[in-house]
Amino acid sequence: MTDDEQRGAASGPLDAAGAIAAASWPQDEPIDPREPTPADEATNALWRARLLGTDPGLRQIRRTFGRIPSPPRCKVCSAPFHGPGRIFTRLWLRGESPGHPLICNSCIGSLAKHPGGAEIEISIVFADVRGSTGLAERTSAAEFRGVLQRFYEVSAQAIDRNGGIVDKFLGDGVMALFIPVLTGEMHAGRALQAARELLGGASRLRVGGDILPVGAGLHTGIAFVGAVGSGDKLDFSALGDTVNVAARLGSVAAAGELLVSRAAWDATGLPLEGASFRELEVRGRATALEVIVERPSDVTATT
Repeated sequence: MTDDEQRGAASGPLDAAGAIAAASWPQDEPIDPREPTPADEATNALWRARLLGTDPGLRQIRRTFGRIPSPPRCKVCSAPFHGPGRIFTRLWLRGESPGHPLICNSCIGSLAKHPGGAEIEISIVFADVRGSTGLAERTSAAEFRGVLQRFYEVSAQAIDRNGGIVDKFLGDGVMALFIPVLTGEMHAGRALQAARELLGGASRLRVGGDILPVGAGLHTGIAFVGAVGSGDKLDFSALGDTVNVAARLGSVAAAGELLVSRAAWDATGLPLEGASFRELEVRGRATALEVIVERPSDVTATT
């Protein structure tokens, strides 16, 4: 960890990580690491309470910081990294972590002190630019970088408006998490709306005179959510089959297409009448995955 990240672990007048690093976290004990300890189980239970929203701490602190403009934000506490709010984040939370550009130094310090997480149901959106290699060849480096930056901004705004977290930017794509503590039980519906707005906003971007080709995928299921990695590689993210399926949907969606798994669609509570279906083979799965397909003409953007 850098010096700033280590200093971020200390409490301040406004401890953004307080929602995670509460004094009630269990203390480590020298017990055989091969077996779960009571402290491990207690830590996992607290993470579950935080992530599901039954403990109001994280939700409250994100709601407070969410009123300060503007995205992108720390994906743990929602402290702003752009706009007027970036001054607040730099002064009180020691700014963005150099090694983790989507987490503030205060939260990195907290995660390092209290690693862990829980398996919960979440919704995940993957979206990326189709044929980015060819686009880069046909445009100047400056133009391509500029359009990607605008795509990141459109994506972050759509995700932020709908209560999601930008988990990471993936070169020419984005991964977003929709977690109950932030979106309530209707995380699938919020994720669907975010994906629709993202594609709607991307459809107004141009590269070389053409519409920026972006496809997206959405899946809902059980995933491990929490602090993953170790040392200076620690991150707040999600792991598991649900992430892999969402990534697969995002990778095969055509330009302007949104692929929604049947599990995610059912979780939204929307009717199936009139929906367009497709079956996809997913590596490692014995049966094909049923998805609902939405196209640009089906999507009403509100960005």
